Amino acid sequence: MNRPLGCLTRSGILTAVITASLITIIAVASDQRIFSPGKLNAQPAEEPIGGIYAHADLGGECSACHTAFWSGELMGDRCLDCHVSTRHELSDEAAFHFGFTNPSNCRGCHTDHHGAEGLLTYAAIDGFPHERTGFSLQAHESISQGGSFMCGECHIVALGEFDTDACRACHLSYDADFLLTHIKDFYPTCLGCHDGVDSFGVAFDHSESPFPLLGKHAPLACGSCHKGARDIAMLRGTQSACVACHLPQGIHSSRIPQECGACHTPLTWADALFSHQLSGFTLSGSHEGVDCEACHIERQWVGIPQLCAGCHLEADAHAGQFTVDCSECHIPTEWADHIFNHERSDFALTGGHLDLACDSCHMDGIYVATPTDCVSCHLQDDQHAGQFGGDCSACHTTNRWSEVTFDHQLSRFPLTGAHRDTACTACHINGQYVGTPTACFQCHGEPSFHAGLFGLDCALCHSTSAWRPASFNGPHSFPMNHGGAGGTCSNCHTNGYNAYTCYNCHEHNQGEITKKHREEGIGDFSNCMRCHPTGREEEGDDD
Repeated sequence: MNRPLGCLTRSGILTAVITASLITIIAVASDQRIFSPGKLNAQPAEEPIGGIYAHADLGGECSACHTAFWSGELMGDRCLDCHVSTRHELSDEAAFHFGFTNPSNCRGCHTDHHGAEGLLTYAAIDGFPHERTGFSLQAHESISQGGSFMCGECHIVALGEFDTDACRACHLSYDADFLLTHIKDFYPTCLGCHDGVDSFGVAFDHSESPFPLLGKHAPLACGSCHKGARDIAMLRGTQSACVACHLPQGIHSSRIPQECGACHTPLTWADALFSHQLSGFTLSGSHEGVDCEACHIERQWVGIPQLCAGCHLEADAHAGQFTVDCSECHIPTEWADHIFNHERSDFALTGGHLDLACDSCHMDGIYVATPTDCVSCHLQDDQHAGQFGGDCSACHTTNRWSEVTFDHQLSRFPLTGAHRDTACTACHINGQYVGTPTACFQCHGEPSFHAGLFGLDCALCHSTSAWRPASFNGPHSFPMNHGGAGGTCSNCHTNGYNAYTCYNCHEHNQGEITKKHREEGIGDFSNCMRCHPTGREEEGDDD
């Protein structure tokens, strides 16, 4: 039969129970002081908390802070019973302890029993959400000598207080030369720019800012441009215009717009690459090879006239005739290379005028007020001796004089019939056009056989198509178709239109007519129409 081990014998178990009971009795009787690792902190607070100024005032009563494990109460609850203001911070988003503190983790940062002068807040900062305070501990994970930062190394006086003396004390030992220059440039307001992440420290990349550092800007110290900047707003507010730093060194004496970057680069001031297009006056033609000071006299860079007359007034061959700028007609290559478009004037060039030299019309260099009427230039060519005034274009074109565009239909004598094919000189003799007669007889005369019988209006019988056949349309007392004459005048008027005879037709019965007329007492037979005005016989007379 196996015997139990010594500690599990009846005597061993009894001894263990008696020992545990004694320890419990002593612990309760001594208020658990038998477990204390050391004396409590005795540094007094400015004001009493929970009725006492320091933990040492508790009189060694462990139960004031420590709870029995079987009670279900947390030690943090005892802490918050005294530190009421901290209990309120747990629910206040703007308070220091909000979000990362609760009754179960007070001992993560605060410990005691380190002696009367020991620190109550004595914890490594690992894991502490310090960025909530506005200062990240990303760049302060470890001290220069190695090991982690402790809260008291920066918060020397109190946890809720911070003095930049702590920064200076630490960084002087780390890099004294840099820190002294840095303080001189930016003043000892470390938290104004530094956020613990080094957003504006050694990790800051100026190339990602609106003003990347190039050329000679790259090696400059921060204080060269950001002089006296005490916070981030002042850093960002630093002017980026060249003149903000270089105006005292300017050689242009404010005579050109203050945009140095338009000509200069950060590499060197001397290598200026000015584009004249930026000035609003692009250099072209002969202007491209002109020395700058030929126009910018005495290095005057602003206020330079851009009109041609500003520089070339003495070269004006037109003696100020034109009110427009020279560039309206000339180009910058040569003065002779003009681009004047005559269409823009009051006299557009067409036909034979296109190939004429300018001085053919603009004599002696006179361009303004040059006459535009034809006769002013072509008076010697006027074969009409001024009959038609000075507007030759009413009949002629600018191609050649022989191209006549005169429309006779617009005159007082429209051309019809045979007149259309008649040469102008047939009517307009000796170049006489004005006052040309329009009556037919004035050109054609009256035939002798008319003997003035029909007057001077030829159109009563004739048309412009041809003289014959003619058709008399004037007054006639005797039927023109008498005896079937059909209007043929010569049937009756055999010896001219001023005489007529009836006997050409009535000769066959002339004897009978004479006998009968004599029986009636008619003895004069020279004018038949005296008795027969209509050509009809008396009623009952068959002849």
